[in-house]
Amino acid sequence: MTRPPSLTVLVTADPQQRLEGAQLLPTPRLLTTSVAGALAYLNREGLRGATLLLSLPPPDLDLGWVQAQALALDLRVILVGGPSRGGLLGARDLAAAAQLCREAAPVVTLDPAGSRRAARGVVTSGTVRPGLVPSGLPGAGAVSAGISGAGMTSATGGGVPSRQEPGLRLTLIGASTGGPRVLATLLRELRPVGAVVIAQHISEGFGANLTQWLGTLTAAPVVTARDGLPLQGGHVYVAPDSHHVEVSAGALRIRPGRPGQEHLPSIDALFASACSHRGPVTAALLTGMGSDGADGLAQLHRTGATTLVQSPDSATVPSMPQQALARVQPSGVLDPDALRAALRRLA
Repeated sequence: MTRPPSLTVLVTADPQQRLEGAQLLPTPRLLTTSVAGALAYLNREGLRGATLLLSLPPPDLDLGWVQAQALALDLRVILVGGPSRGGLLGARDLAAAAQLCREAAPVVTLDPAGSRRAARGVVTSGTVRPGLVPSGLPGAGAVSAGISGAGMTSATGGGVPSRQEPGLRLTLIGASTGGPRVLATLLRELRPVGAVVIAQHISEGFGANLTQWLGTLTAAPVVTARDGLPLQGGHVYVAPDSHHVEVSAGALRIRPGRPGQEHLPSIDALFASACSHRGPVTAALLTGMGSDGADGLAQLHRTGATTLVQSPDSATVPSMPQQALARVQPSGVLDPDALRAALRRLA
């Protein structure tokens, strides 16, 4: 039996674990580094029934306070990377926690008087729904056995749909100086499941050549983006020169830019436009000069998208990756080969 879609929140300071969480956890999801920020966001947005995964919580974290907040917000809380403690369930790793997120069973917890009660539903087939399960209760050991103990950045600045149906997988790539070489690495033999949209800063008149060249690197169709063109899985779209490309309601939107006065195409505009996309989103910001893409990546990150940044030391020009890292702690900071491997799993 599977649970109806509900928000999964991973709290971890480990960038690699955020990347893993983006791959393993069900959607909709939010990755953050702040326990307090995540709880504040859930409370502010009135989101109930979410699952909160705490990765190796610090020893000074007041688990009693977390449990009280969880009761108020009707949350399940799972400690990732450790045993059950403080009345909270443990999962041995993120894969085990992800499996628990997909299971359906009632929450068993303690009321203020210390009596056992079921918060929702009943115990079925001897399984207790993982959540606020005091380790001293009968059955708690059986639930946590072999599942012992979690993953993204501050949850306080963006909206995450509380009930969003899965949609087309969308991968966005932004690059500037040195980008074509990295794009060649990323696209070589790539077979995307979803749609891929590329915004590469390029001089007027060279866009068609870029699209044609990228098309020689992958079996996926590579086409120049056109206004109103529906996004299709397995396709790669490249922004036309002198224009901006955005996504809206499952289609591409093209608008003219101002050559010589702004970055064309704007990576920020592309990234920001995908914040309302109804489906998994992965955004990768590559080498380049300036800060285009940094703000848009931060916006996407706050919506729960998987955000990847090329490692500055592997970039031809590190400015754009550095500016992004100054604004957000992304899901991963990777060199081109590692980015290629990530996109093979995520695109």
